[in-house]
Amino acid sequence: MTGASGALGTAIRTRLVKEGWQVVATYRTRPPQDKGEGSSWVRFDASEESAPHALRQAVDACPGRLRAVFACIGAPSSKQAVADTDVAEFEAVHQANVVSFVRTWHALALRARHDGASVLAVGSDAGQAARPGNGPYTAAKAALASLVVTLAKEELRNGVRVNLLAPSLIDSPLAHHVMALKGVTDPGAYFEQLPWGRPLSLDEVAATCIDLATAEQWSYATGQVYPLGAAL
Repeated sequence: MTGASGALGTAIRTRLVKEGWQVVATYRTRPPQDKGEGSSWVRFDASEESAPHALRQAVDACPGRLRAVFACIGAPSSKQAVADTDVAEFEAVHQANVVSFVRTWHALALRARHDGASVLAVGSDAGQAARPGNGPYTAAKAALASLVVTLAKEELRNGVRVNLLAPSLIDSPLAHHVMALKGVTDPGAYFEQLPWGRPLSLDEVAATCIDLATAEQWSYATGQVYPLGAAL
């Protein structure tokens, strides 16, 4: 699991460990203090050419079958208009949301093919919503969705499934940071304007991710982008 030290990554990893899975988890800057049982940690920075090597070694060192790959790395934009957003931000957001997935696959492709793994990337409804002031993030998440569908078609003959979950707003520290960038001063009132009057919870998104990636009833699905939100 890449991005395992983030809020959603932590929620997914916690559920997996409780269900008896062994998880190879990644962090980028600081190793988590509470590593816990059932997880082995490896540093993974998508901006570094050497990143796939360390992740590949960590996964290959684990016995048993590689059942699933969860790609949870992402980064938001500064919420400025395209005209006011530096090109470097577009590049950084693209690297975090798209290149990280490419590096993950470079690390794990051979093992995933051998074991018939399922791959689930976590995207966002922003990939299609294209809201004003969110250009770098929207472009990156749209690119990630296209990449997932492409990879699914390439790997079908190898027995690898590749899908993407695109949730709407999740109640997390990152969401509150993003709302602050947008000038939201009353998160509660903002949430009340959402469908059902609330955001998604980390736990329900984590449960959906695990279900899509590992449950038998999803074993036919590949090359799909699944939105998780309310249709209005």
